[in-house]
Amino acid sequence: MGVLYLVRHGQARAQAYGAGAWAQAEGGLTDLGAEQARRAGTALAARLGRIDHAVSGDLARQRETLRRIVDELPGTTDPAIDARWNEYDIDSILGDRERTENATERGFQAQLDGALSDWIAGIAVGSETYEQYRQRADAAFDNLIAHAGSGKTVLAVSSAGTIAAIIARLWGIDDDRWLAIARTMINTSVTKILIGSSGASVVSINDHAHVDHADDRRLMTFR
Repeated sequence: MGVLYLVRHGQARAQAYGAGAWAQAEGGLTDLGAEQARRAGTALAARLGRIDHAVSGDLARQRETLRRIVDELPGTTDPAIDARWNEYDIDSILGDRERTENATERGFQAQLDGALSDWIAGIAVGSETYEQYRQRADAAFDNLIAHAGSGKTVLAVSSAGTIAAIIARLWGIDDDRWLAIARTMINTSVTKILIGSSGASVVSINDHAHVDHADDRRLMTFR
């Protein structure tokens, strides 16, 4: 039996969304996001010891999160990059809509939800269609499964939407409801999936105990 861990990226800088999402030199994570990623790595190291295969999308916030996790897991092979794990393109989906807040602020979510609903319905088309997005998320997941042989442990760092899309696929959740899952995802939360002879089974989602501390509530963030 193989085990897959899907980890959401840490808290990202406002500039690490949209056109700036690939700007590695500028950095993707806030200082808090870097600490969240380190804690995720420490927690996974205590549970797993090592990882046989690790991958992330090529967005700065995803790559930095994976690097900090892997740093806490000595002996893990060099992480791979697979752009299929990227989140949907926020800028292209929002299009010409007037924006008064950035992607790290709460009011932005309602605005984005409206644009995403139009995108799912095919009313609006971004740099890729909703169907194309779901197909590449499925392809990324299928590739990860291929690395999860008997007794293997693999990890992917992605974003809330893509992780939620995979959960929706496995649970048969309809297109309109996968966004509700994505909105609950805590930064650096962990989703665990078992791979056996009968296929993939989700055993836990959005595990964020490593950032849920009564003495420091700032560690647990949605954005």
